[in-house]
Amino acid sequence: MKTKQKISEKLSNGIDNVISFFSPKAGFKRRMYREAINVSQKFGAYKGASRDRLRSSWLPGGGSADQDLLPELADIRERSRDLNRNDAHAAGITSTMTTNVIGTGIRPQSRADKEDLGINEELANDFQKKAERVWKRWLPYADAGERMDFYEIQQLVDRQILENGEAIIVPLMLKDKGRPYSLALQLIESDRLNTPTDKRGDKTIRSGVRIGEKGEPISYFIQKTHPGDIQHRSIEEARQYIEIQAKGEYGRKNIFHLYYVLRSGQTRGLPFFAPVLTYFKDLAEYVEAELVAARIAACFSLFITSESSMDVAVNSAYEKNASGQLVESLEPGMIKHLIPGESITSFNPQRPSATFEPFVDRILKAISAALGLPYELVAKDFSKTNYSSARAALLEARRYFKVRQEWLAQKLCQPVWEMLLEEAYLKGELVVENFYEKGKPKPAWLRARWISPGWSWVDPLKEVKASREAIAGNISSLADEAAGQGKDWEEILEQRAREEQKRKELDLPEMAAGSKTPKDEEDEEVKQEEEIRQILEDAEEVSERNEKLSGEIAKMGNDNGILKKELSDIKTRLEKVLVNG
Repeated sequence: MKTKQKISEKLSNGIDNVISFFSPKAGFKRRMYREAINVSQKFGAYKGASRDRLRSSWLPGGGSADQDLLPELADIRERSRDLNRNDAHAAGITSTMTTNVIGTGIRPQSRADKEDLGINEELANDFQKKAERVWKRWLPYADAGERMDFYEIQQLVDRQILENGEAIIVPLMLKDKGRPYSLALQLIESDRLNTPTDKRGDKTIRSGVRIGEKGEPISYFIQKTHPGDIQHRSIEEARQYIEIQAKGEYGRKNIFHLYYVLRSGQTRGLPFFAPVLTYFKDLAEYVEAELVAARIAACFSLFITSESSMDVAVNSAYEKNASGQLVESLEPGMIKHLIPGESITSFNPQRPSATFEPFVDRILKAISAALGLPYELVAKDFSKTNYSSARAALLEARRYFKVRQEWLAQKLCQPVWEMLLEEAYLKGELVVENFYEKGKPKPAWLRARWISPGWSWVDPLKEVKASREAIAGNISSLADEAAGQGKDWEEILEQRAREEQKRKELDLPEMAAGSKTPKDEEDEEVKQEEEIRQILEDAEEVSERNEKLSGEIAKMGNDNGILKKELSDIKTRLEKVLVNG
């Protein structure tokens, strides 16, 4: 590269010299223009595009989304898995993400659109209850491998998207008499999605996915076995592929390929930890080096220095075992006699160093910024935060988790819900009219609200009060507030109705003795505020009286004891109210 540049410069200079010989004016202009070009290239509008001495090695590729990703995807994926297996911080982040996004599972609330369907409230409620019962019956049979229910599948899908960058699910219709429904989901590891050897020359196939003219997936090539399962499968089995069409009749999906699209034209998913793989690796090696150094340093307690020769010191000062090896040890309460000329020097290693913790924190902050998570959740450290900053960090994280919940609900849960309800209708369990429209179920029958796991309150008292006032002010609803806690508002009301019925059967009082309704608490608050206001007014009045009479009392040589007593009484009243409140 440098050789070509030098040759080009010599050629340009030669031409300049020839032109300057015949026309000095033209040669001068040529040199001026070339210098201007060099300056503009060096000092362009964007400093980030400069190629000066400091940025000469920064030459990123300009490939498409697939060109930049697919050749390196396998390495990134394997390194991401290695981190989740062996790195404490990476494994903790993945667990935190899955716990907050999935938790105990994303559940449906059937919400058939009665206005669009032209049905009454009673018929809509009947359909919704039957649909949710169908869902509950199917849950334990969701996994084709018979290891997980659907909520566990959600957790695994989320983990695979984090570790591998994508999740692949194939919906099957199993003819097993023991199953209430035929629908079952088979999870496929992303390693099995690959281009067959005999189709490597087909430009329409990218990393196992056949692409259409508009960039849409046409079909997927799935290996029959995992390419790394070499101990349990033959090489011949690993080379066999199944081509699955992306869509079947009437546009129904035959396969779910779930990943976050970061660039247009992106065919495969990028692992969550891809931007910070090197940070994790370097940090792990640094921590390990510090740990090893601390272990080595801890093995040295004392050093013995001697003025005698080495042979004399060794032969006389140390005991030997049966093999003739020196015995060097310290025991509690031990008394050691030194030979003349020897002295003991203590050893106090400073491990880990003072910069260890700040450096680790800085790297973790960089990782948290890249992943879009608060530092407190990445490091599991809330010791450096107060209530306000901790609450702000948690709220920021929850907004991020909520986006992932909604995405997974629409990409996986809703399509599975639609497939299940269609099968239940065909089995005669959902008896309704006009279920189909143009060969497909009407979307109005299949609408659902997906309830994600909620989070505990940071300040329960304040947040419950805020929820109550939001509902009273018609800026929220019981359904919204319950969903924020991961609960079903209908289940809450039904449970409260059962409790109320049971209370009446047992002839119990409406509320326990000493308990207060929200209205009682509000009235008490108002009363307390009024009492404090009155006390402050009395104090101000006495203060004004004291100021007016202080001069006269001083002249009379009397003590203003009466006024002082009034102020003391007011202070006592105020303290009593505040303490009781």
